[in-house]
Amino acid sequence: MRTFWLAECIQFDVFLIQERLLNCRKTEMTRHGVTNGTQGCALCVDLFGVAQYRLENPFLYSTDFLMARLSRLVPMLGAAALSASIAAACTPQSQAAPTEKEVSIAFVNNVVLPSYSKLVSAAEDLENALDKLSENPNEANLDAARAQWKATRKTWEVTETWAYGPAETDEFDPNLDDWPVSQKELAQALASDDFSEATFASLDTTGKGMHGIEYVLFGADSASDLTAAQLNYLHIAGEDLEQNAKGLLAAWSGDDGFGKADVEADPAKTVSDILEGMAGCLEETGAAKLGEALESPDTGSADAGLLESTFAGNTGADVVSNLSGVRMAWQDSRLQALVKAQDAALESTLTTQLNTAIGLAKALPARLNDKLDDEGTRQKIEALMAAIEAAMETTQAVSEKIVG
Repeated sequence: MRTFWLAECIQFDVFLIQERLLNCRKTEMTRHGVTNGTQGCALCVDLFGVAQYRLENPFLYSTDFLMARLSRLVPMLGAAALSASIAAACTPQSQAAPTEKEVSIAFVNNVVLPSYSKLVSAAEDLENALDKLSENPNEANLDAARAQWKATRKTWEVTETWAYGPAETDEFDPNLDDWPVSQKELAQALASDDFSEATFASLDTTGKGMHGIEYVLFGADSASDLTAAQLNYLHIAGEDLEQNAKGLLAAWSGDDGFGKADVEADPAKTVSDILEGMAGCLEETGAAKLGEALESPDTGSADAGLLESTFAGNTGADVVSNLSGVRMAWQDSRLQALVKAQDAALESTLTTQLNTAIGLAKALPARLNDKLDDEGTRQKIEALMAAIEAAMETTQAVSEKIVG
C-alpha cells in the first residue's frame, strides 16, 4: 500500500485511539488489570504510542506494517473497527482523482492566472527599466534593462502552452511575441529623426513586442550608441508591452473572463485544449525553434538567424521556459493526476519524458546562436529534439486515451 498519504490516515486513528485511552484511564483500568492509573492500560498506551509514531514518521512503513504491529491489540478494538477506521482515513478527498471540472478550475487558478500576473509584474519592471534607460542612457541602465528583458521573457515563454483564447482572438500573442523581427521595416522607422507614437503604431507586430525591444536593446554595442529615435522607441514599446500583458490578464479574469466563462464552463474541452496546447508547444519548440535553425528549410544547413531570441542569445533559456510551461500545465492543473487514475503507466512515461527534456534543455550551452556549428552542441540539440518528440508523441497518446 502506498504511503504518501499515511500522515492523514494515521492522524485520524490517533484521535480515535487517544479518545479510547482517556476513557481507559477513567473507567477501564480494573478490567485491563493495571495498577498505573495515570497512563491507562498497557495495551491502550502501546496502541496510542505506535499510532503517534506513525504520524510523526509517515514515510517509514506501509499500512501493512502498522496492521501487523498492532495485531495483538486488535481484539481490544475489534479487527473490523480498526480496519474500517484506517480504510476510511486512507482515502482522503485531497488524494482522490480529480474530475474534469476540478482540472479546469485548477488550470485557470493555479496555472493561467498566476502566470499572467507574473507577466504583468515583469512587464511593469521592464517598462521602468526602459524608461530609466531612455532618460539616462548609461551602461548601468543598459545592463539593467537587458537583464530585465530576459526576466520578462521568461515569464512569457512559460505561458506558450496556453497561448490560446484571448491570446489569439484579441491578438495579444502577436502583439507581445511576433517573430521573426522585420528588421528592414524597423530599421527604416528608427532612421527617422522624430520617432513618435504614431510611427510606432504604424509598425507591424513584427516590429513590436518582446523581439522588437530585443532587437534595439541588444543591437547596440554600448549605451552611447543608442540614438534618440531608438530611446524613444524603447520607451513607447515598453509601455505597449505592459498594456498588452495587462490586457491579456484582464481577458482571463473575473466572472465574465475567458477563464471562468469559457474554460471552467466546458471542462471536457479544457482537458482536450490543455493536451493540445502541450503537444503544440512541444512540436513548436523541437521541430520549429530548434529544428529549423539546425537545418534551415531554405539552405539545408544550420542558420543561427532562425533561432528565436537570437539577438539576446537567449534561445536556450526560451526552450527551458517553454518546456517548463508544458510541465506546469500537466502537473499544476491536476491533469497528471486525472490521467494517472486512468493509466498510471502512461502518466509515468510522460512525466519522465518531460523531466528528461527539461534536463537536456538546461544542459544546452549559453548563447546557443554562437555555437550552432559546433558538433558537440549539435549533438546536444539533436538529443533534446528526440526527447521533445518522444514527449509530444506520448502527449498525443494521452489525448487519445483520455479525450478519444
